[in-house]
Amino acid sequence: MMNEQTFLDTLAPFTAVPADALALTDDLAQIGVDSISIFEFVMQIEDLLGHSVEVTDQVVTAQDLYDAVLQAGTLQLA
Repeated sequence: MMNEQTFLDTLAPFTAVPADALALTDDLAQIGVDSISIFEFVMQIEDLLGHSVEVTDQVVTAQDLYDAVLQAGTLQLA
């Protein structure tokens, strides 16, 4: 399972914002995250966690992306 700070630290290199300035409420587009960045981030997360993460077009904030990562972990445990 990934905590919020680890998630934000992992997301930071894919954004235009330093990790300490990121918040889960941030809109991904406003922090410089595009669909390619999301794809690359998800690939890295999948390698770290050892399971796939499903991301839909409804993911628009860092919280939405974090929820997708948490849901993937929950589904893996089931």
